[in-house]
Amino acid sequence: MTITEQCIALAYNFRLGLHVESALQLPGLVEQALHALLPEHQGDAVTIVSALLACQERHDWLGLADWLEVEFATLLTTPEK
Repeated sequence: MTITEQCIALAYNFRLGLHVESALQLPGLVEQALHALLPEHQGDAVTIVSALLACQERHDWLGLADWLEVEFATLLTTPEK
């Protein structure tokens, strides 16, 4: 499974209400994804990770799932500019 697919699967788990299990997987997946990003996307990644953390602090699991599935997964598949 690719990192993008893992992000989408994790977002799905957050939507299913598997918050504890998903929150434990999130740091490792984010770290793995950050290492896979192209250097020119690092700035966008900081914004997205900040949003993910803010959602997690607010226990906004649906918001976190949206950021993870839409923004972060899209960033991972964005080609080099």
